[in-house]
Amino acid sequence: MEEKGLSSIVVIAIVAIVAVVAIVAILLLRGGGTGLPVYSGAQKLGEESASGFTGEVYWFTGSGEDAYNWYKSQMSGQGWTLSQDQGYTADYGGVLYYTKGNEIAMILISEEASAISAVEAQFGVDVPSGAKVLMLARGTPSIPSI
Repeated sequence: MEEKGLSSIVVIAIVAIVAVVAIVAILLLRGGGTGLPVYSGAQKLGEESASGFTGEVYWFTGSGEDAYNWYKSQMSGQGWTLSQDQGYTADYGGVLYYTKGNEIAMILISEEASAISAVEAQFGVDVPSGAKVLMLARGTPSIPSI
């Protein structure tokens, strides 16, 4: 009778471990702390949280406009509704705003030297020459009570 009880505990422990590993794998595949998709080849620089939002910063090479258009299809495929599209220009980059329920997501892609310098200073890193900066933020804004 004792062996049966011990084997039940072992089975429960194994199921719990498999569940934890599965959850971690899902979070990693979803792109990290924000759960937003991460553009192919993007390298993470850092992460911050403030005022109900989680933000991640990446750098990547390649076409900023391609990344911008990729996000437009990825986000709608994940059930996000585009609420504002500020367009994309090679000099500035572009910003997309999405909503899903009471959540807001922002995707900013920048090629602007001052934005890249600010990211380098913020995270104490060097972004490779010619790279673009990708900022992802997601959260539920809290409205202060009066």
